[in-house]
Amino acid sequence: MAAQPKLIYEFGPFRLIPTERQLLRADQPVPLTPKTFDLLVVLVESSGHLIKKDELLKRIWPDSFVEEANLSVNMSALRRALGEGPEDHQYVETVPRHGYRFVAEVRETWENGAVIAASASESSDTELVANLQTQPSSVIPAAAAPRSRMALRRWSFVFVGLLLLVVAVVAMNAGGLRDRLFGNHSPIRVQSLAVLPLRNVSGDAAQDYFADGITDAFINDLAKIDTLRVTSRASVIRYKDARNSPGEIGRDLKVDAVLAGSVARTGDRVRATLQLIHVPTGRSLWVADYDRDLRDLPKLQGEVRRDIAEKIGLKTPPRQDKANVPSVNAGVYDHYLRGQFYLYRQTREDNEAAIAALEQAVAKDPNFAAAYADLAQAYVWKIFLFAPGEKQLEEKAFVAVEKALALDPDAAVAYLARGRLLWTPANHFPHDRAIMEYRKALSLNPSLDEARNQLALVYCHVGAFAEALQESQLALATNPNNNLAQFRIGQTLNFQGKYDEALSVLRTIRPDANPALVGHQMAWALFNLGKKEEALALLEQLLKDHPEDTGGVFTSIQAVLAASSAQDWVAEQKIKSAIEKGKGFGHFHHTAYQIACAYALMNKPEPAIKWLEAAAEDGFPCYPLFERDTNLDNLRQDARFVAFLAKLRLQWEHHKTIL
Repeated sequence: MAAQPKLIYEFGPFRLIPTERQLLRADQPVPLTPKTFDLLVVLVESSGHLIKKDELLKRIWPDSFVEEANLSVNMSALRRALGEGPEDHQYVETVPRHGYRFVAEVRETWENGAVIAASASESSDTELVANLQTQPSSVIPAAAAPRSRMALRRWSFVFVGLLLLVVAVVAMNAGGLRDRLFGNHSPIRVQSLAVLPLRNVSGDAAQDYFADGITDAFINDLAKIDTLRVTSRASVIRYKDARNSPGEIGRDLKVDAVLAGSVARTGDRVRATLQLIHVPTGRSLWVADYDRDLRDLPKLQGEVRRDIAEKIGLKTPPRQDKANVPSVNAGVYDHYLRGQFYLYRQTREDNEAAIAALEQAVAKDPNFAAAYADLAQAYVWKIFLFAPGEKQLEEKAFVAVEKALALDPDAAVAYLARGRLLWTPANHFPHDRAIMEYRKALSLNPSLDEARNQLALVYCHVGAFAEALQESQLALATNPNNNLAQFRIGQTLNFQGKYDEALSVLRTIRPDANPALVGHQMAWALFNLGKKEEALALLEQLLKDHPEDTGGVFTSIQAVLAASSAQDWVAEQKIKSAIEKGKGFGHFHHTAYQIACAYALMNKPEPAIKWLEAAAEDGFPCYPLFERDTNLDNLRQDARFVAFLAKLRLQWEHHKTIL
């Protein structure tokens, strides 16, 4: 049987669809809390008539006793949503000491476009019915009194009921008629989702960290749905306080749906209002209010995940629906959210703030697995960005990882942290083990873009270029702002000998995004394209801006340039300088490889092979690169080089078996 079309109210630029609990402005959804939406529906349905405050309270909160202040709060929210200022009552008129009246002209239409009525002046029931029968597609210039409106609706439903009966009978023989009358709405598929930064509506700007923390929690938890791609935090956080509509943001992020809403904290109580919006159509797929104790927020995350998955028809594996999620102390959870707020900012000060907050969380609750996982990640960032030589910190990170996984074997971030801790010079870069850790993290959270970036990093170093490119592209699909993933694509293309493509990719990365990494690979691409003067000029600028030359990567390329121009003495001096600068650098193997290339270009096979062996043993056994790089051509006939490549090929064949 054909579905009954939806009743729609139109006023100004707005369309109100009560059955879908949706308000649209210029076809873009306007977020409203459930009670504010109910208030709007009551006012619009009685447009032109005064509704007293006590009646509104009874109709909007039928089963609860609430104070009049609740009505005032929701009315203020409604006025803001409609764009009304303090003195501008274009839609809702306040009648002092009595109530409110919806004063804008309202058109009532069906989903198929037929207009039922528009509020204007009084008219009789007979006139309304006559107009309905003779002018089904035109506006009926009358605003019914309550009794007239009820009569109108009775007659209109009779009319539509008869129409639907005819349609149903005809549809048995010609199903296409229903589609022409009411449209054929295929089921909505949601395969990608972005959680927009939740608005802090507590009235206290100091609670912004709390709203951001809850946003992160929802992102991480929804990402556990295997079949759903969830946009990363780094991609959505730039839309905090943006004036873009949810639909515009969703289109920017190229997702099927966005989750928008607000959160308010009062003491240890938290209220979250959430709305799931389908980006292509602007439809509201789901709206919900949650009122919880702060200590029950870990349970709320799973509840929201299950509710959304059910609404969009996705299944969550049993391991994702643990029934006994423990509650946490309110103060502990507050420390945890503060830690998350600072975790991904990656400045020294923010990193210290994240560590301090997360250490307090686990000190007060030694069974808080998520806090241990994030603490491990914070330690790892500190090791790699700010304190590479701090051995005690590495030990702390391992303890936090193991504690997190002992408490929760499904903590994806902990596997990411463990992979990064394993793949270091101190552990001799165990490629296979690191790959396993990153894959485990991604099996638990497919939207963890940093795990994909780290996996691509390992693949690139062992010569699995196709796989490295695939993981980097998947990381960018989740987080278009992941500059490291973009860099990894450029680096991989360089290793494949596709220097033009590499240069094009590297030039799209903003200049302040890790210039040492990006500049190093740009200079390498320019040199191999024969643009030596450009490469030299770039290196001189990089050394001027970054004289420390971390790892000696810039200076080692200068050595290659000198060697290629038969300036052997200059090349030797640059090699010595690069070695000195590179002491202790975790990825010195790239400098070692470039030193080997310089010696090969000078036709000095013994030191060239020595440095190639050092690069391979120190985490860079990249057989496909060594096998094809023309900078090593002077070594091709050397027996030691042939034996070295044969050994490297065996490692490469092994790595291919686990890809």
